Amino acid sequence: MVRSVLQAFSALIIYSLAALTPQTTNGQVDCRSSKQLHRSFLQPKADRDLAPMDILHQRITLDLTLGNLIAGRCDITAVPRAEGIDQFHLDLLALVVDSVTNAGGLLPHSQSGEVLEVAFPEPIGTADTITISVHYRGDPAVDPSGFGGFYTSSGMTYNLGVAFESIPHSYGRSWFPCLDNFTERSTYEFLIKTAGGRLAYCNGSLIEHIPLGGDTVVSHWRIAETMPAYLASVAAANLAVARDTLVSTAGNAIPVELIAAANDTANMKASFTHLQDSFDHFEALFGPYRWERVGYVLTNIGAMEHATSIHYPRSIANGTLQNEDVMAHELAHHWFGNLVTCDRAEEMYINEGFAEYLSYLFLEDVYGRQRYMSTVRLNHRNMVHRAHLMDEGWWALNEVPQAWTYGEHSYNKGADVLHSLRGYIGDEAFSAGLTSFLTTYAFQPVNTELLRDHLSMATGVDLTDFFTDWIQQPGWTAFEIDAQTITPINDAWSVDLTIGQKQRGPAAAYHHVPITIAVIGADPANVFRDTVLVGGASSAVSLTVPFEPAWVWLNDDDKLSLAMTGETDTISTTSIFFSSLANLEVRPQFAGDPVIVRLEQYWVAADEGTVEDPFAYVISPDRYWRVSGNWTDASRFIGRIFFDGRNTTSGNLDVGLMQDHEGVAFHEDSLVLLFRATPTDPWVFWSDRVTTFGSPTDKYGRMDTDSLRVGEYVLAWRRSAVGLVESDPNNDQWTIHPNPATDHINIRFDKDVVKGRIRMLDNTGREVASAIVQGRSTRIDVLGLVSGSYVLQFIDDRGNQGPTRSIVIGH
Repeated sequence: MVRSVLQAFSALIIYSLAALTPQTTNGQVDCRSSKQLHRSFLQPKADRDLAPMDILHQRITLDLTLGNLIAGRCDITAVPRAEGIDQFHLDLLALVVDSVTNAGGLLPHSQSGEVLEVAFPEPIGTADTITISVHYRGDPAVDPSGFGGFYTSSGMTYNLGVAFESIPHSYGRSWFPCLDNFTERSTYEFLIKTAGGRLAYCNGSLIEHIPLGGDTVVSHWRIAETMPAYLASVAAANLAVARDTLVSTAGNAIPVELIAAANDTANMKASFTHLQDSFDHFEALFGPYRWERVGYVLTNIGAMEHATSIHYPRSIANGTLQNEDVMAHELAHHWFGNLVTCDRAEEMYINEGFAEYLSYLFLEDVYGRQRYMSTVRLNHRNMVHRAHLMDEGWWALNEVPQAWTYGEHSYNKGADVLHSLRGYIGDEAFSAGLTSFLTTYAFQPVNTELLRDHLSMATGVDLTDFFTDWIQQPGWTAFEIDAQTITPINDAWSVDLTIGQKQRGPAAAYHHVPITIAVIGADPANVFRDTVLVGGASSAVSLTVPFEPAWVWLNDDDKLSLAMTGETDTISTTSIFFSSLANLEVRPQFAGDPVIVRLEQYWVAADEGTVEDPFAYVISPDRYWRVSGNWTDASRFIGRIFFDGRNTTSGNLDVGLMQDHEGVAFHEDSLVLLFRATPTDPWVFWSDRVTTFGSPTDKYGRMDTDSLRVGEYVLAWRRSAVGLVESDPNNDQWTIHPNPATDHINIRFDKDVVKGRIRMLDNTGREVASAIVQGRSTRIDVLGLVSGSYVLQFIDDRGNQGPTRSIVIGH
């Protein structure tokens, strides 16, 4: 072995160059923040088709004794996937190829951009196995974003295998020739030359350290499992190794290596206190660990899930448990991301969404269900509020643009949707189905269709609707009680509900959604829960309960991540109850008997219904609240709502509402809060106590109430009465049907109309359709419109605005 290693390094061309300016980097917090720190807005390149050559093994010989430069040789063993192959196309970035050889000598080659083309002396076919050696050198690249590439400064040399700005994101090509995509997998071997007390740490297992004389040594590593090029790794520095062993459910002992500077190992071990717990829990849920080692190396920037050799940010291995979810996230990739890998960057949720969700499962295992649910709820509230703002668009999880591969959708909405999948099929099926999926497709690229079909087969639950609704389209859904009737029947009570559905963002209606209905009695100890299937624009549900109901809740267990966020508390003191999930504050005015208060924020438009003062208000298309509980004295509480119409990622709660409307400018002084006791009651004025935080036009402040009743609340603003009185009263009575509509709307007036037109407005006030009124009826086709809530507005031939109507489109 020593002889072959010496021969390999003698073939490397050693260059004497002046030292380059060191790169300075800051440690990143975690996988998410690191990978979201910088964004590329380049148009993504088309994914490359399956390569004609199938790489079986790569042996990377690398000299890291040249300062900021590297020199290497990569021996690539491959077989053709077709007959008549006469060229081998490889990816290599910013490094110069000196020669390409095989057993017969030199092979013709050329470099153009990031592509290395190697010509064979004669065509080869599927029966041939070839090995070529690429000799290369240079100053390796770091991605312009700062994350990704090969880092050669600050006392440590290491790589990060994905790039955020460069496309494709797979970044093995930054330090060795490869087929740089998520689908090509091979085994790897590394022979890394270092000096000055530095040793190299790579994927797999250490075979040996080979002394070359003086303080120069070669570290020889080999990994038996196949992996894509982006998971190959090297880190070289003067480091210490803390070793341990984990026993797998498969019965084998898995070595653990925590690698860091000697003065960092104690902190690292303390921050990894629950590594054993995460390993055991992931194995229990998703099957045995299929890799030969668990390894973490502290680097300046991370976190990066290189298989068996995770590069982990030194800044968060600080002796605390504050970021231990990141430790679990990176380990989780050895099931999702490394064992099975998304075959397209657009489906990165398969890698990152799953790993993020497994970190929540880790927290549940170590700290309990309450910690898990608080993590899920906070993440969901952030996603439904701002995922589309952070990623500059509403994206389906399986079609996230490559500019946002490492954005909110792939990570956090992916995790959010997986929580809902668990709620759909239950814990046992969730675990068994995914274990079966991992077993079937281990060490292979996968996609959404494979995941859907296999889970449906393995669980016995047809998940077509789930994937169509939650993964293969953007946006969110909300279910709300539109009508409720309670009827005593002998010793029981019948609860009849009409459950409506609305969308947030460009989503179509969901179908066959198993939602929890909770019926609460006057004595809150009486609770009846059932799971029913709802879907489409409206669903009728009937339940029979053994006690007199006081109120009904939907999805109060938060098994599903809907466009509604809220929480429940029991209040007996004067302590303020602030719900960040509902963006609502309840301020008790006096202490009293314990009462239950539930606050729900619906991230969809309220039904406009009727208003006590017709046409006086613009009602929010953004959100509304439902407040429920068992107090009867409205003066016991006052409410406080924080509004924010600023078009920012931290604000953006009320942007749709706080726009100029029909020539009337928005002003905070015009804001009011409307109330109705039930969805069938008219909206009535409740409060106009606005506190402006800055200027009255910055759209940021709060609304206070003098009292708080059980019912629904919505923000609105008064619009000028000018022009309204001029509207022809003959035009005030008209109806629309169907509502909700799918392909068209019929509009009928009670009296003849001479002239006018109907405008259809979306939730931003933009006109999306219109129709001329002729006689007593007209029609608008809506087949091409996005599902959601709209407003119909009549304008007479004099330009006066008449009445408005709300309409829901659901395809």
